[in-house]
Amino acid sequence: MFAILNLRLIGAILAVLVTFSAGWYVEHLRFQNYKTKVEVAAQAQELHNKEVEKQHLVITEGIKNDYEKKLGSISAMYGRMRQSSSSEVSATTDATITINGKSIDTLSLAQECAVETQRLVSLQGWVKQEYQVK
Repeated sequence: MFAILNLRLIGAILAVLVTFSAGWYVEHLRFQNYKTKVEVAAQAQELHNKEVEKQHLVITEGIKNDYEKKLGSISAMYGRMRQSSSSEVSATTDATITINGKSIDTLSLAQECAVETQRLVSLQGWVKQEYQVK
């Protein structure tokens, strides 16, 4: 009788161990599957991030080049306005106003305003283009 009891106890222990091992193995397989999916998703996200970064660089470089070209145009235009020998525009070298006793060169002020306006327009264009990148 003692031997039968020992066999039953050993059988029960083996059954518990087999059940535990099977459960552990199934969960281990699920976890490995999950890790593989996460790794694949991470690699896909890294590729996507590199593409987005390239797009950002292209947009930034394009806006920068356009901005510099437009600043050159503004400088050239106001430079021509300052030249007294220009046949298209009359000489404006003495275009100043006085505010609170201070003399202000209106042409320089207008150029600064044009530059600042162009800076803001270029920044807005950059933000709009960057926002469209997905």
